[in-house]
Amino acid sequence: MFPPTAAEAQVELTGYGLGVSSHTTESALSPAGTTLLARTRLMGLATSGPFTLDFAYEHVIQRTSEGGGFSVTSPAAGTGGGDWLGTDWELQGWSRGQWHHRFDRLSVGISEGAVEVEIGRQAISWATTLFLTPADPFAPFDPSDPFREYRGGVDAVRLRVFPGPFTEVEAVVRAAETVFGTTITALARAQTSSGGWAFGGWGGVLHDEPAMAIFATGAIGATAVRSEATLREDNEGEMTVRATLGLDRFFTPGRKDLSLIAELQYDGLGADDASHLLEVASSKSFMRGELQTLGTWTAVMQASYQIHALVGLSAMALVNLTDGSTLVAPGLSWSATGSTSVRLGVYSGLGQAGLLPLGTLASEYGSIPGLAYVAVSRFF
Repeated sequence: MFPPTAAEAQVELTGYGLGVSSHTTESALSPAGTTLLARTRLMGLATSGPFTLDFAYEHVIQRTSEGGGFSVTSPAAGTGGGDWLGTDWELQGWSRGQWHHRFDRLSVGISEGAVEVEIGRQAISWATTLFLTPADPFAPFDPSDPFREYRGGVDAVRLRVFPGPFTEVEAVVRAAETVFGTTITALARAQTSSGGWAFGGWGGVLHDEPAMAIFATGAIGATAVRSEATLREDNEGEMTVRATLGLDRFFTPGRKDLSLIAELQYDGLGADDASHLLEVASSKSFMRGELQTLGTWTAVMQASYQIHALVGLSAMALVNLTDGSTLVAPGLSWSATGSTSVRLGVYSGLGQAGLLPLGTLASEYGSIPGLAYVAVSRFF
């Protein structure tokens, strides 16, 4: 065995920068305020023979108004990262802000033939649907987050085997530090495809609890169909179902690009009425970052339309079908250069606002204040 030569070793570096300014109006739960956020990210992938080193290092500075402001996010965004590598540090903290830096990716891998092993902080997604992803057991996105360029990394050991050109088998073991203590996740997943459809399932232990899931994606005519369902334990130890069905289609009216997405989710861990919203928000599943929304039945619709080669319009609606509240989010994007884009957007919650007499939320989205933001992002 000889060490790899300089020609065999390769290093690829890329970067990303984001600046956001947002302002919120006063609501029943929070005063008006302005939030400023700056994020820089340096990503690298080094390869040498069968070995790889993947890392992403970022700085984030955020400043809010005295009232605290309101982030560009859903109130049901997961709060539990579960990192145990200890690669997140605060550089400076203020009464209304923070500057911290972290490694969002830091992993080493080795591949030999049809087998790959990766150890460390890495991005893992088992999602099939696009917005509401109950069968993604690792780091699901907030469905209302407009900045979804990079999925959060999780600390894990991952084994992937490719027994055939259309078949993949993998296993993931992860220890997570949560507010309820250390938990273990050990899951195995298999996926294959046939007749234009990809399907499979996973099972094992998720945060010390038994869990399993199935998923499938394909097309009926020109419409893409995506579905996933998982069987989980609820707070009482009973097994319950979480499932999403999604449809998306692409059109070209007047030679302009138009995409439509619709998804419907049933979540057995969600609140079946508004009086249980805070109970769900304080549950283990939510605090561990598994839940994207709070209600039992949720729908999301998004339309994106290209009005110019460099300008696009979008509109999203996230609806709690149980309490009738809705989060609407229209937006405008402009590709200023090949690597720089500017986005403007508005968020508004519709529905019953405030607290009920017993101190519970009147609805999931009704108390979200009006919010407007402008963001500039650049890849380099």
